[in-house]
Formats: sequence, structure tokens, C-alpha cells
Amino acid sequence: MNMIKKMVFASLFGGLTFSSVAHADAGAICCPFSDITLKENVKPLEDPLQKILQLKGVSYTWKKDGTADIGLIAQNVEKVFPQLVKEKDGLKQIDYQKLVSPLIEAIREQQNEINQLKKDMHEIQQLKK
Repeated sequence: MNMIKKMVFASLFGGLTFSSVAHADAGAICCPFSDITLKENVKPLEDPLQKILQLKGVSYTWKKDGTADIGLIAQNVEKVFPQLVKEKDGLKQIDYQKLVSPLIEAIREQQNEINQLKKDMHEIQQLKK
């Protein structure tokens, strides 16, 4: 991220700056690049629903100021999706934005299961007639 973008981003978030080594962050502040021409070895995610089910949302308070918050624990996410966890100054961070893909695929997997169950139920009801 160049210095001007970093300064604009910092002013938007009260002086906080966020950065990542990910190539995807080369896009605009709001929108990392996701163009297919920048990617290779593109494959569907494997077992997205089972992986999402391994994550545990938690509520907690920050030690620094006692503020209540919700989220995930980076060490737990790292076991399931290591590519979503980065480390800076010995502390782990989660790239929550990248959870969107497995969530979409998990929903798609669940919907396929629901559709199959509806179809099976309809067939059973037809047999009873």
C-alpha cells in the first residue's frame, strides 16, 4: 500500500493502519483484486461445510480496556484455514474477509443437501398416495 493510501486509510480509522503481505491487497482500499487473470491453480474448496463447522464463534473482553467483543480465536482458525491467519509482532491476526469464500461454499453445500431432502420427502409422499 503506498504512503498516500496508507494515510487516507489511517485517517478513516482514527490513525489505525492495517496492512498485509497478501497480493490481493494490491487493489483499492475497499476491494482487493480478485481478477482471474491474476490467479492460477484455481480449484474448488474442499469440504467447506465441515471446515466451517470446526470454527467456534466466541464472545470475550479485550484485556487492554475491558471492551466486550465477539469473533474467532486465531489459533483455532489457523488449524482449519491456515491461510487466513497472519502474524505480526508475535500476535496472530485473522483475515476475516477471506472467510467469505468458505461460507458461501458451505451454504451452497447445505442448500444442495436441503434440496435433496426435499426431493426425497416428495418422492416418499408420492409413494404413500
